Amino acid sequence: MSFNKNNPNAMGKIVGYLKQISTEMGGSEQNRRAQPDEERLYRPRGPKYARVPSGPTLSASTTSTSLATCGSQGTLVPNYAAIPEIASTESSSEDEQDSFEKTRRHFQQLRQISLGNEFKYKMEMEIKSAKEENLRNSIPFVKQLSTETNKAKTDYTINGEAQPYASTTQRLFLWTQIYVAFAVSMGSFINGFSAGYTSPALPSMNETLVITDEENSWIGGLMPLAALVGGVAGGPLVDCLGRRLTIMGTALPFFVGWMLIANAINVHMVLVGRAFCGICVGISSLTFPVYLGETIQPEVRGSLGLLPTAFGNTGILLAFFAGAYINWSYLAFLGAALPVPFFLLMILTPETPRWYISKGRVEDAKKALQWLRGKNINIDKEMLELTHSQAESDLTSSGNAFGQLFTRKYLPAILISLCLMLFQQLSGINAVIFYASRIFKMAGSSVDENVSSIIIGVVNFVSTFIATAIIDRLGRKMLLYISSVAMIITLVTLGSYFYVLEAGTDVSNYGWLPLACLVIYVLGFSIGFGPIPWLMLGEILPAKIRGTAAALATGFNWTCTFAVTKSFHNIIAAINMYGTVWLFAVLCLIGLFFVIFFVPETRGKSLEEIEKKLTGGSRRVRRMSNKKPIQNNC
Repeated sequence: MSFNKNNPNAMGKIVGYLKQISTEMGGSEQNRRAQPDEERLYRPRGPKYARVPSGPTLSASTTSTSLATCGSQGTLVPNYAAIPEIASTESSSEDEQDSFEKTRRHFQQLRQISLGNEFKYKMEMEIKSAKEENLRNSIPFVKQLSTETNKAKTDYTINGEAQPYASTTQRLFLWTQIYVAFAVSMGSFINGFSAGYTSPALPSMNETLVITDEENSWIGGLMPLAALVGGVAGGPLVDCLGRRLTIMGTALPFFVGWMLIANAINVHMVLVGRAFCGICVGISSLTFPVYLGETIQPEVRGSLGLLPTAFGNTGILLAFFAGAYINWSYLAFLGAALPVPFFLLMILTPETPRWYISKGRVEDAKKALQWLRGKNINIDKEMLELTHSQAESDLTSSGNAFGQLFTRKYLPAILISLCLMLFQQLSGINAVIFYASRIFKMAGSSVDENVSSIIIGVVNFVSTFIATAIIDRLGRKMLLYISSVAMIITLVTLGSYFYVLEAGTDVSNYGWLPLACLVIYVLGFSIGFGPIPWLMLGEILPAKIRGTAAALATGFNWTCTFAVTKSFHNIIAAINMYGTVWLFAVLCLIGLFFVIFFVPETRGKSLEEIEKKLTGGSRRVRRMSNKKPIQNNC
């Protein structure tokens, strides 16, 4: 069949007209095929189409277009040359026009269906990709709660379905952060062993070496003073050498200190060894929270950030139990062995990305962050936040870090850190722990004083793991509330017991009360005011002054520790035991109000968000071209 407009067959005429219209509208066949379907379909009709007038009469030229009837608005028809008016031509032209309109509408419908299917397919692929990304960046049982309520925070929706879990690390790559936390916690394990060494070691040491009472007190009290020195010196070290190298650098002095103690032939070697260990304790106590705060993601920063505290309590228990079976020299040899695995574990850990950014080493920061998050995880967003935060810090800061500590911008974060450390020590925890045996003896408790001390040590150990499990569910402030209330109630109760006892009332039926009060007191302290001030030390301090401010807070903490422990006996002599315990309760109450009104919640927030909130930083960073060059202060 020949398809052209002169073909007497009706179908041939229709197809012939369609080909002519297509050729005249789109040019040659090759040019027409080269045009996209959508462009050919929706481009303007041009001069070849005219609207037929709706009047009752038509001109001769118009009637030659073979229209028999027109609607009220006219009909779109091709404006071809006049065709001889014969009866068959008019009827054929109507059929051709109707067929053309039907064909055109059908083509439009098919095209719309095709475009709709394509759009639907793209949407389905985007939804599928988003769901896969959500699954790839999430693990079960790590729930993101909002800071205002206990309801799950839905930061995004997919296909109208709210997701109750916020994105966090993939289970496979979470292990890299667990490894980092475990490696750092081994250093805290050595700190705890150092703190618990003197209690079991001094009795056997007095049998071997000639030691006076004054020298005994210096063996126990020298470590906090040396830790004060180490805490102050550690600030410049973490900023210049880096967090990782500073932590690794404590392994050697730890080893030397323990070997001096283990091979001591006089008390002076013991004192020098304790001084080495104390300096390392001070440096590491400020470096650990800073390092973990800059490497661990917000979703698990609370749980993993408390591991050093838990390991520190484990070190204390190891010293107590091992000291019951071996003498002071062998116990020191055990302490000398602990820095070896600590150093080997730290070799595989990276430097923090934020420290690299502060030194202008962006590529190193990207490699370190990729190692921490996993090789298949997209870190572009986190890297952008890090660089913007550092750029803003450089733009708004000038001078050295120490001179900026008490500027208006950084003062809130500094004061919060210092006050948390102050109320931690003013709760009286170290006085209670150091003199637990004497407290039980003064209280006339029916429980043996040595057994009571061991029970308190075990409670202190177990409660830290409880805090590790619940801190990312309840938040920092909620645990501080619980901690304060528990300590206030138990201290008031214990003070009342001592008051009644000194009044001459028979309390023999309540001999269990001092142990119960101190157990609950230690439990409350260990889940809140014990670990959280150290955890928040690495969270709320701005990056620009983090090292120097952490050194200041650490030194202040050790100063308060020494002051409270040293003055405990003097306070008892002045206001009796019940007055001393009630004084601690009042200070805990003041600390509770401070937490309520001034301490921010940091759970689930990145360090950049916390810094913006405390320093009043802008949400938008200026163009990088206007950024001040990063200066290396080392």
